[in-house]
Amino acid sequence: MNPFVASRRAPIVARSGVRSSVAVAFGVVGLLLIWAILAQIFAGLRVIPQPWAVLQAMWDDRNIYSGNISTTLSEGAIGFFWGNVLAVALAGVFVQVPAVERLLLRIAVASYCVPLVAIAPILVVVLPGDVPKEALAGLSVFFTTLTAAVLGLRSADRSALDLIHSLGGGSFFILRKLRLLYALPSLFAGLKIAAPAALLGAIIGEYLGSSSGLGVMLVQAQSSFQVARTWAVALVISALAGLGYALVAIIARWLTPWAGRDVSVGAGAVASGAAGDGRVRSLLVGAVGLAGSILLIVVGWYAVIRGFALDPYFAKTPADVATYLFAGDDAADHRQRLLAALGTTLLDAGVGYVVGLIAATLGAAVLVAFRRVEQIVLPLAIVLRSIPLLALTPLLALVFGRGLLGVTIVVAVVTFFATLVTVSQGLRAAPVLACEVITSLGGGQLTVTRKVRLLYALPSLFASARIAIPGAIAGATLAEWLASGKGLGSLLVSDYTASRFAGLWSGSVVIVVVSVALYGLVTALERPVVARYAPQRVE
Repeated sequence: MNPFVASRRAPIVARSGVRSSVAVAFGVVGLLLIWAILAQIFAGLRVIPQPWAVLQAMWDDRNIYSGNISTTLSEGAIGFFWGNVLAVALAGVFVQVPAVERLLLRIAVASYCVPLVAIAPILVVVLPGDVPKEALAGLSVFFTTLTAAVLGLRSADRSALDLIHSLGGGSFFILRKLRLLYALPSLFAGLKIAAPAALLGAIIGEYLGSSSGLGVMLVQAQSSFQVARTWAVALVISALAGLGYALVAIIARWLTPWAGRDVSVGAGAVASGAAGDGRVRSLLVGAVGLAGSILLIVVGWYAVIRGFALDPYFAKTPADVATYLFAGDDAADHRQRLLAALGTTLLDAGVGYVVGLIAATLGAAVLVAFRRVEQIVLPLAIVLRSIPLLALTPLLALVFGRGLLGVTIVVAVVTFFATLVTVSQGLRAAPVLACEVITSLGGGQLTVTRKVRLLYALPSLFASARIAIPGAIAGATLAEWLASGKGLGSLLVSDYTASRFAGLWSGSVVIVVVSVALYGLVTALERPVVARYAPQRVE
């Protein structure tokens, strides 16, 4: 670089860094001010302590944090590593062999949708020591990273793919030399979501049973009604989750400096079927894939129960579930009970998802258009996502009530962060030249977003929906368990408490089936919508 240019650039970079620090400091001060105001408004409820009371509680517990933090970080890091490694490896297989994707994708979705209240006791029985917490951390990140990795691997430029094909390059060569490079921005967007999720997965495992860790501290503080201490633990968890997010973001910026700036890179292309595929053949292939997925799930289900010699008192087989729902004397009553609860859960999840989607999409558009706003808002979003729902849900229920509004807020919080990160990445994938053409003709940022960025973000929007819709159902069941006392979440906990394990497993199967069906619906809508409004994004 020219020394004169470098000398002129250094002050600009320094000023930019100062402005960024000021923006972050402004966001922190604003958050503390809002916190203090809310604590004063809701002082009568005694659920929101003043910031200084939380800091005092944190100082009082300073000697016990280090051991618990190291336990939780160890569990989360192990789950983060293995969950992401398996997800990236499986994404590569999906892209290379689409038939495997049709067979295994539904199983991956099912792993994301299984209610924790159903799977946690099994993990505790089957796995030794801290492995159940590590497994929950891995499950928390697996599906999110898988979706982001598949999206990224399929975002390779079509002209580059055609060029390598014409030169004799095979699919594995393209995967190593081209697809992995194009996948990095989308993959890191998924890892940003995965970093807080792994920590929260480990904490949920500790919440359900452990001798140490931040989850144990949270349980103890809640059970003894120590509000300030509960907030202090939640704040430490949020700080650690935010640190994990920031670390991934720094690595992403270092490894992908072109992300969001390169005029030729476009994230989020959608794979297209072969030109000769007919509708009948597509339906037949889909039906075969569905049948194969169901067969694998049933075989795996039986294999786990038989392989680990699980007690049939609580470990129910597919035959037990079928008898409970369709063949038993009370099967009709069981179906009516589950369907009524399912209707409540779908309403809760649907309203919350729509609210979270709208808020996140508008927020992503603002963050991309105004980078200074991102430096203020994104840390607040990370904090919001990092607060454990097990601690946040009872608080939201006290503030917003235990009806639809309270559950909607919980579900919106679940869906907001993943949608915000994924859609922001998609909006930034719009070609710089196209955006500059709009601005040179007098168009503002709103016009650029509407005419260019949203079209390029459509695949990312659908990818976020595939993550957020099953997450919304999981969030709704959690809110129903801890707050509303209605819906499938409450029903599952009631069955578990009363040792009605056939009902517990049947309700879990219903949740998984509905979540996978909604995932398939989003996937089916993606191709025609993207093909019509953003055909350049179809691979």
